[in-house]
Amino acid sequence: MNYNKGILLVLISAVCYGFIPIFTLYAYEEGVSTLDFLFYRFLVATVVFFLYLLLRGIRIRLNRAQVFRLFILGGVFNLLQAIFFVAAIKYISAGLNTLLFFIHPLLVALFYYFRGEKLSRGTAAAIFVSFGGLALVLGASLGMVNSLGIVLSLSAAVCYTAFIVLGNRLVEDIDPVVMSTFISLFTVVSLFLLSGIDGGLGTPATVKGWLAAAGCGIVTSNIALFTFFAGITSVGATTATILSNLEPVTAVVLSALLFSQRLTGMQCWGGALILAGGAVAVLSKKNTAGEDSS
Repeated sequence: MNYNKGILLVLISAVCYGFIPIFTLYAYEEGVSTLDFLFYRFLVATVVFFLYLLLRGIRIRLNRAQVFRLFILGGVFNLLQAIFFVAAIKYISAGLNTLLFFIHPLLVALFYYFRGEKLSRGTAAAIFVSFGGLALVLGASLGMVNSLGIVLSLSAAVCYTAFIVLGNRLVEDIDPVVMSTFISLFTVVSLFLLSGIDGGLGTPATVKGWLAAAGCGIVTSNIALFTFFAGITSVGATTATILSNLEPVTAVVLSALLFSQRLTGMQCWGGALILAGGAVAVLSKKNTAGEDSS
């Protein structure tokens, strides 16, 4: 796969992920619960992935260690970030939720710093810029939205950070389609077990509710998940993370067009700083890697 195709795939992934809040809001309007929505979303995605593997004749070759790591990736990190992110939309707007969630590039940079990587000036500057943006967003939101929504959104960002770190390790050795298939499968299994504790699964009561869950599965769990891991193998994790900043832009634009949700000027500036800080962090990491290899 060439570099330009990899860029296109990651951009497609970012746009598709930006539809998550939209499908979620439609599901909530039809009375679908958070767990039910996520279960049917990932169930549809899992079925589609396995049908694709069958039709293309792709063989599954995984050792026990890889299966275990895929379970952690899908059954723990992907599960938690999905639950937290979708649940947050009950309390804060889709745009604000996505902007807060996109603090995860900064968290990735901090993770690798504490793992022993050198913290460049650019990364240090990005930390201050991102936290400054977060302060603006939170400062403009206090008293206007439920603080639980903010906590849920930031929790989703932490879980997604772990998802990216582990996923970047696995994608080098596993076919992106196989990897995406088992991430969805283990997410469904964990959601089913969790629903048993919560009193069991329900079913959407309307066609619109079913379409929201199924549409989210195909657009954000099939297309977005596969194109991200397929693209990252060509462009690398750093470039893929930068290009993924198109996701919150998509979510904010769609929320404004479809639900008339608006952010204040201070929130917009804060969100811009968060995205800028994340971009500076990953660009700085890329430049540092280039200097080390020269």
